[in-house]
Amino acid sequence: MKPEKTFKREVAFLLLLWLAWITETKDVDTLKVLVWPVFTFAALSFGLDWFGKSGAPNGMRQPTFSSYRVRAEHSGEHTSGTDQQPDDRTV
Repeated sequence: MKPEKTFKREVAFLLLLWLAWITETKDVDTLKVLVWPVFTFAALSFGLDWFGKSGAPNGMRQPTFSSYRVRAEHSGEHTSGTDQQPDDRTV
């Protein structure tokens, strides 16, 4: 089943074009009010779309802890604490 199209990127692009038109035709006070909501919506629209398409399941990334694995055995030692190799000095 294909997900439903939301048109959020297209709306964000039109809002950015509209903001560019307002920059040329209106005063600075109008621009100060509109710049934060328009840029926030555009950033979230494009950013969340990229994050959702990044291949992560359900849009969420799962952390990997493979480099932080703690081994129970040290070199030459069993988990019981006894040495695997006999000590030549005691023989």
